[in-house]
Amino acid sequence: MSKIKGHQVKTFNPGSFKTASACCAENLFNFQNGTFEITKNKMILRDFSRADFLTYQLGFAYDETAIFAKWQSFLDEVLPEKDKNGKVIDEGKTRQNVLAEYLAYVLARHLKLEKTLILYGTGANGKSVVFEVTNAIYGKDNVSNYSLESLCGEYYRAMLANKILNYSSEISNRLQAEKFKQLTSGEPIEARLPYGQPMTLMNYARLAFNCNELPKDVEHSEAFFRRFLILPFDVTVPEENRDPNLANEIIEAELPGVFNWILEGLKRLLEQNNFSQCDAARKAVEVYRRESDSVAMFIEEYGYKKSTDDYESLQDLYSSYSNFCSNNGFLRVHSRNLVKRLEVLGFKSGKKTYGKIIFIKK
Repeated sequence: MSKIKGHQVKTFNPGSFKTASACCAENLFNFQNGTFEITKNKMILRDFSRADFLTYQLGFAYDETAIFAKWQSFLDEVLPEKDKNGKVIDEGKTRQNVLAEYLAYVLARHLKLEKTLILYGTGANGKSVVFEVTNAIYGKDNVSNYSLESLCGEYYRAMLANKILNYSSEISNRLQAEKFKQLTSGEPIEARLPYGQPMTLMNYARLAFNCNELPKDVEHSEAFFRRFLILPFDVTVPEENRDPNLANEIIEAELPGVFNWILEGLKRLLEQNNFSQCDAARKAVEVYRRESDSVAMFIEEYGYKKSTDDYESLQDLYSSYSNFCSNNGFLRVHSRNLVKRLEVLGFKSGKKTYGKIIFIKK
């Protein structure tokens, strides 16, 4: 297909992306060889049109026949359906499906699924390959790479404007829960450039992060945890199988094919209006909720149980809890919040002449 003569190509502007409320629910985006149009009923490549008001272009040509054999082989190794003994651990390769769907979600600006993607696991498990390939797919002009802690600052947040994705290779152990929830929801949020006037971001990047450890000092609420989409990368690639050039090989040979894989994820998103169900992701959030709760972990570590007769003074219990937090890298909660957290866990409190008590025993 021929390009429009004199067509000016700029970086992606999320505000120019067609949404479900415009043009018969079309999603439009530009390749080097034309404009790709997606609805629930069709996916076609057509000529560029000034009427689309699209001002960005992906860095490669669309090819519906392009394959992604090397990428698929990589995914099957790091996000397998079966373990090394042949036991099914992820029937239907749901982790792979969700990964494709999230990388498509950054294009579907009209969808409001309120999720941040976390690729979670220790080293040598493929997260960096996903990071490099994703950055190559969407291009450095369309992707930023700030940590979540940085994005809690208004100057860094300003850099999310006119980006489709912020994908960082680290998440940081500190975050402001309210800002995180706001950014994940895509709600208007305040930002400013150095020496500039404050502004309100309306359209800005989706969020994705790689991490070896999840933040511990977090808000314990449903509104916080439901915003996480955690994909466990729990397969360590044996040293003899590691290919330091794998990401470059995929980038050089298979970007059009990898994008076809992402388009399959986009079709599922448009059909389901949500991410695919994934037990591994659901369980990962449940484990994160439990293991980031310093009070619950303290109770589990010390083997405390609920009691109707035995009790400890809040002062003594809080001292033990504080030592536990210091030794395990948790930020302790205030003694008043300790009581509230314990009550949520089912423990009863009471009062004596010397102060508050908790009905608890080992």
